[in-house]
Amino acid sequence: MQECRTVKRLNHRFLICFIIAGCVGVLYINSLGNQFTNWDDQMIYSNYQIRSLDWKNIKEIFTYVKGSTYQPIRVLSYAVDYYFWGLNPLGYHITNVVLYILTSTMVFFTLQRLLSHLRRNAPPDSHKRVALFGALLFAAHPVHVEAVTWLAARKEGLQGCFFFLAFYLYLRGREEEGTKRLFYLGFVLFSFLLATLSKPAAIVFPAVLLLYEISLKKNEWMDFVKRHWFFIIFSVFISFLFTYILVRVMLDAGGIKPYRGGTFFNNLLVSFYVFLYNMKLLFSTINYSAAYTIPVSNPIWGVRTLIFIGITFLLFGLSLWSLRKTRVIFFSFFFLFITLVPYLNIIPISTLLADRYVFIASFSYCLLLGIVFNKLYELKQQRFSENFFELLSIALLLFILVGYSSMTIRQNQIWENSYTLWADAVEKYPDSNTANALMGLVYMELGMDEKAVGYLEKAIQVLPYDYQSRNNLGIIYEKLEQPEKALRELMIAIRLKPEDDTIKINLSVFYQRQKEYQKAIEVLQYLLSKDNDNANLHFRLGLLFKEMDQCDAAILELTKAMEFAPQMINPYEELGNIYLTQVKDIEKAKFYYSKGVRAVPGARSRVAQLRWMIQDLECYK
Repeated sequence: MQECRTVKRLNHRFLICFIIAGCVGVLYINSLGNQFTNWDDQMIYSNYQIRSLDWKNIKEIFTYVKGSTYQPIRVLSYAVDYYFWGLNPLGYHITNVVLYILTSTMVFFTLQRLLSHLRRNAPPDSHKRVALFGALLFAAHPVHVEAVTWLAARKEGLQGCFFFLAFYLYLRGREEEGTKRLFYLGFVLFSFLLATLSKPAAIVFPAVLLLYEISLKKNEWMDFVKRHWFFIIFSVFISFLFTYILVRVMLDAGGIKPYRGGTFFNNLLVSFYVFLYNMKLLFSTINYSAAYTIPVSNPIWGVRTLIFIGITFLLFGLSLWSLRKTRVIFFSFFFLFITLVPYLNIIPISTLLADRYVFIASFSYCLLLGIVFNKLYELKQQRFSENFFELLSIALLLFILVGYSSMTIRQNQIWENSYTLWADAVEKYPDSNTANALMGLVYMELGMDEKAVGYLEKAIQVLPYDYQSRNNLGIIYEKLEQPEKALRELMIAIRLKPEDDTIKINLSVFYQRQKEYQKAIEVLQYLLSKDNDNANLHFRLGLLFKEMDQCDAAILELTKAMEFAPQMINPYEELGNIYLTQVKDIEKAKFYYSKGVRAVPGARSRVAQLRWMIQDLECYK
């Protein structure tokens, strides 16, 4: 009899997992044909760190490098994708969808376990219904499209999967005693560590556990902390360690911006806007975008700000009061708040509002909405038939799910490519720095420079310290034969981001095209004084000397580039070209062309071209 109940329970769980997976699969199947966007380039398309799964490269992935984000699990997942798919975006999209299926499934199991603790008077069937309702709402909600369809947002799916796994294991382990409980708590710490290695914003996890303990037994939570002090200390240690890493990464990468409004207090007032607008993303399912603007009062201390502060404190007050009546509302609100803390602009960051920021926080919204539908499902009134409210709740739930699903499918189409993405964002939020900057980049890639200038100029008008847009403007102004404007923008970009050597390389290219060769040489030699093993810098200096007809200097630099990066085909080709056209040494030219063919067989089109060159030279001989 016990075995039958166990098999029935397993079959029931399998069916629910199948329903959730099917729901996610249907909703995101139209995203599988989407291309990489220019938001994916740096993380995937041009990231050579993902191109190997050998132990040395994996070790480098988990090594912190100044000026880069530290999300090694995400990078490792891309390396696995690259191993199987190369640079075919289909495989990366499949992985994102699978991660979302796993996250949505973990939401179901976490909800069911959580509800059995916070709603002890409710029957088990009620917990299953609320968990299923909540998991389906989570799976269908269009606010999650960015986290699933944007390939560079892989960190959200990974963090969500490990975050909810850790929470579920904690809830499950709390029901055990002795060694078995310690076993579960060990896996909680491991899952928490994986979540933070996927995205450091998971540092709030210990605060979520504390919230749960307060919600469960508001007068006894300290007893649990005392009994499991080692677990608490270790989890807090992980949290503080990754808080330090997160702040360091943001400082090194320039992610921490000046205070909005000029002072810490004014910046803190903006946090009230950010909090309420993040909540709005959950309730308002229209006009989702890859970039937003928040209409903050100017000056900041005005009626609108006072209203936002009042609404926030009212929500906090009602949630605290609800602890006397129902633990679920208290837990849900403060879960939302805690998981949004990293994004509230208390430490000023460039992006105030984004769909991906509410990915974990939406758990509480789906929990409460699931309870509302279950209350309606269980409602009984003598004036209505016995099953009336059951059917009504299911009908309303399906109505919302269909609405969410249609929005999700539509949002997937918006993320089809860079143009569709940023054209939509600029149309919805024309004053967004991000939308204008990246739309300008799209037109740069299309060679439509005049159009690109308009968007990039708008981007720096909105955000004057946007060094990337100024760098891009410098490149375009030079193409449009406006050298004074080009030089001004490049110099401003360097002042804003002095550690970014890419801008300095662009400056050397500008000087080279203006025939100011000595200045171009000085820039490249300065960069080489800091990084003499950089093959790309030696290659660029070699091309510069080639253009100046200084063959010996060009050969020396191109040879160094070849030695530092033997897998790069360009130095071989250029050395061959110099010996063929300038030195008039056909044998040397053939030697370097042949060496390039042997060294980089994977560059098929370039190798084929060099083989034709070698064949022509054989005929010429």
